[in-house]
Amino acid sequence: MLKMSRSSIARVAAIFPCTHRPIGSPRADGTTARTRPPPTTCSTTTWTCVLIPNASGSAARVRCASRRGVMASRHFRSSWQSRWRSHRFSSPVFGKVLGLRVSGQSNVLISLPQSVPRDTEVVLEINYSSKLPAQSIDREALGVTADPQQATDPLGSLSQDRPSLPEPRYLYSNRVYWYPQASITDFATASLRLTMPAQYQAVASGSLISSTMSPMADPTGRSGEVRSERTVRFMADRSVRYLSCLISRFLSVGRTQARVPALAPSMVAAPPGAPPAAATSVNVDVVATPRLLRANRALPDRTAQMVEFFGSVIGEAPYPDFSLAALDSELPSGHSPAYFAVWNQPTLPTTLSWRGDPVSLNGYPLFFLAHEVAHQWWGQAIGWNNYHEQWLSEGLAQYFAAVYAGHDRGPDLERALFMQMRDSAMDLSRHGPVHMGYRLGHVEGDSRIFRGLVYNKSAVVMLMLRGLVGPEAFNRGIQRFCRTHRFQKAGTDDVRNAFEAETSRPLGRFFDKWIHGFLLPQVRLTWRMADSTHLAVKVEQLGETFDFPLTLTIQHADGRLELIPVAVTEPVVDVVVPVPAPVRRVDTRNDTSLVVVK
Repeated sequence: MLKMSRSSIARVAAIFPCTHRPIGSPRADGTTARTRPPPTTCSTTTWTCVLIPNASGSAARVRCASRRGVMASRHFRSSWQSRWRSHRFSSPVFGKVLGLRVSGQSNVLISLPQSVPRDTEVVLEINYSSKLPAQSIDREALGVTADPQQATDPLGSLSQDRPSLPEPRYLYSNRVYWYPQASITDFATASLRLTMPAQYQAVASGSLISSTMSPMADPTGRSGEVRSERTVRFMADRSVRYLSCLISRFLSVGRTQARVPALAPSMVAAPPGAPPAAATSVNVDVVATPRLLRANRALPDRTAQMVEFFGSVIGEAPYPDFSLAALDSELPSGHSPAYFAVWNQPTLPTTLSWRGDPVSLNGYPLFFLAHEVAHQWWGQAIGWNNYHEQWLSEGLAQYFAAVYAGHDRGPDLERALFMQMRDSAMDLSRHGPVHMGYRLGHVEGDSRIFRGLVYNKSAVVMLMLRGLVGPEAFNRGIQRFCRTHRFQKAGTDDVRNAFEAETSRPLGRFFDKWIHGFLLPQVRLTWRMADSTHLAVKVEQLGETFDFPLTLTIQHADGRLELIPVAVTEPVVDVVVPVPAPVRRVDTRNDTSLVVVK
């Protein structure tokens, strides 16, 4: 066997037909018994492989890793573990070839029937299968509302007969070791073909291209019974970071279309070589498990409204199709890969166990759905460079969910939601900066710290930035950032550059203090009547200088309240406010900034 040589690198196209077969035994009532997770055989990609021929050139050791930008980049290496029970190797040129796994290593030994010169392109078809547990999304749970009826029936039409056991479901996404998961995610287009028993349906990353039924022999091979199976094909012609699919017993709730206005070309200039403009209309398809069908009849129109609102503020929708799957569950949770989202709705109220969670926000039961829809832009169309930058996904999704709530129910609700986020963020900020990402709360063993800071604090930071630069400039900055980094990974500096370009003001200190730091500014607020019609207010920072907006609440003599925004960017800021008569009080009761007022 020759030693490995860097010059022996060749390109191999490995074609993996991907099917998922959830196994279940039908009951008399038509439901399916919960059983072990389905076996899996997987999908298609192009690999760059090192071929190490032996002395005669008739055998080669293959060590695979994909080219940059191709789905499932390095996961192939870690997939060849003992749990993979069967695999076959063949080639369009050589037919079936012998492939042997190297025990204890991430290598496969391929024996070729004849000599192959180095740098020869070899196409291998590799089929493998095993039992693969589905992914749980409980760790992504976003809390519940305090109202038990809203907790089980967020659209207000509660079903009277809802058993507590959820339908079986099989989620394969970025946290489960199935073939399309990439060790290092990058953007790529892809196609996905799934095969399952006929009573199951699927949503997946991509537009649905076809759905066909065909006979399926008894998988046990004992009874000889022939059943039907469903094969669906999805095409992701817009780049995605990773492939996902969800398989369960779904019924169609409804379909509609969301219209998303295109940004004016002069508003945001895309860089050379940027992806083409994204969708200006989105096909919205909502499915639900049978128990949730009636409770979610209004969900298609509501989901389309969210897509349209986000598109009007952020810009074109990144994907032309969006499917929403409403699942009955024991705990509230959500997950939003490209092209679709999962919304777990509790079958029983679980308020008490979530009441103290930072993301258990009261007052708007659709908040968490809006958060998942917003992830199509933040986290999917735009990824993050590394775990330090995860706030770009969770914080911006959290921010836009609150903004949508304000659009839907009014500014008072938006302010109330941000104040809840602010309170939890201020309480937890001492644990570390947002930039620590998933490490927040790791030592303490408390995931609430991560959610309170990466979700809530970063959302409030975006609100403060809007208060500093103004709503119009803020929206332009968001649109520039989204346009120039669509289908790319980004970081904090990219956000800062986009806003600096639109506002012509330096924002380095703002992001350094609020994203990379954990301290909170402390200020002293004093006020006096300069004369009978002018109010003088002084805001004095007591420690390090931060940049933030501060909302003053002025209580006039007649009891009327007036809100005055003040941009605080210096150690001392003096403000003179014209008033019709002497005022009763000045305070910050309606302020949403992360500021300690003495």
